[in-house]
Amino acid sequence: MKKIKIYIQLLLVALLTPVLSACEQEDDVVDIFTGKTWYMTYIAVEGQNKMYDFWQGNEDARIQSFKTITGDNYTLTFDGADLGNSIGGGTFSGRATSASISGKWNANGENRELQLTIDKAGTDTDKYLGKAFIDGLKSAFKYGGDNKNLYIYYKEGQTVKFISFAPQRNSGN
Repeated sequence: MKKIKIYIQLLLVALLTPVLSACEQEDDVVDIFTGKTWYMTYIAVEGQNKMYDFWQGNEDARIQSFKTITGDNYTLTFDGADLGNSIGGGTFSGRATSASISGKWNANGENRELQLTIDKAGTDTDKYLGKAFIDGLKSAFKYGGDNKNLYIYYKEGQTVKFISFAPQRNSGN
């Protein structure tokens, strides 16, 4: 009888361990944002996973914009550390095609709020993707993803869009 009781206790511990460890839902913001260079893969409306049509059917303009998604264009880097209640605070810098953007950032690992305080932002020569990239970062309000995919959400009027990022291959991740 004593052995059965011990087996039941061990079984309960084994069953409850995943439940208890799943209670922590806070992201490791420093791991997600820092230590890599993020490059943009696409911009979409929330709930869709295809590039938004900024070109309104202008195929030549779309082709020209897509040619700019190379090299160091449409990239972001974040520096920061876990500061207790202010998780991940630090600086960020990025580049569209001809314009750069930089400032301070702060992300909350519990509710995924993202604040980007812009110190400097230029006007990009690509009036479609470049403009959307800069404007999206200026209007950022939350993030999603992990250290392999980053989504920065922003509002454009009543529409919520997101910029999808992946780590740059030569950034070590």
